[in-house]
Amino acid sequence: MKHNKKRNTAFLYECLIKELTKAIVRENKEKQTVTKTILKEFFFKESVLKKELDLYNSLLESKKLEPSFSRRLLEETKKDFYGLDRKTVFNSQTSLINKMSNQLGHEVFSNFIPNYKDLASIGLYFQNQTLPAKKRIMLENNLVSFLGREDKVLTEMRHLDNLEYKTFVKKFNNAYERTLRKEQKDLLTNYIVSFSDNGVGLKSFLNEEIGRLKTAVQQQLVESTNTSNIENFKKVKAKLDNYAKTQINHQMIEEIFYIQDLISEVSKKWA
Repeated sequence: MKHNKKRNTAFLYECLIKELTKAIVRENKEKQTVTKTILKEFFFKESVLKKELDLYNSLLESKKLEPSFSRRLLEETKKDFYGLDRKTVFNSQTSLINKMSNQLGHEVFSNFIPNYKDLASIGLYFQNQTLPAKKRIMLENNLVSFLGREDKVLTEMRHLDNLEYKTFVKKFNNAYERTLRKEQKDLLTNYIVSFSDNGVGLKSFLNEEIGRLKTAVQQQLVESTNTSNIENFKKVKAKLDNYAKTQINHQMIEEIFYIQDLISEVSKKWA
């Protein structure tokens, strides 16, 4: 099933958010201004693209739903999708695509979007009139499963304002003169962007990263022969286990940042 990502409003929005994140991290003031201007022009509260984006988010943020309720939600959300003036949506998307290409470059559409698969599935569901009946049913069943998922999702986080994330970036820039490790850059990037996507990308990243760190810590517990080191790694493991019950905040991000450092350094010694 072919999906035209440039006609997926949620994908276009996520590409802009990623572009803004990169501009913030790289302190590119000009690109920050351009990206913010585009976001404000096409995704203000009453805009047709913001209304369509809200429909995507209503499905992306739903979970643990019963199959019957999921099917009803999909049906009603699709009605709302076609309740929007599709010609106005198409024209707005065209203007947005052109502005993104001309002002940010074609590479903006190549930004890595962690939940692209989910965005594509929802986009296909919304626009599946031309698909054969069997594929439409398969697509709906996949989304019903998605809406019924029970992810090990961390506690909902609050939004971060501009001052908070700028302060956070400055703090780490001052604390780390050396180049950050890839996993630390990913953590920082996802944290910065979380103010604008309700933390969806950050929570997904943390679920995977905390799992990776737990595995690494467990390996050290098995391989280490130093009693003091074993006790310290047990404390780190307990802290990682406790994050599933903790609200995402600055302290958690900082702690994970330093645990990433610890694991990397210890792994070098064992390599």
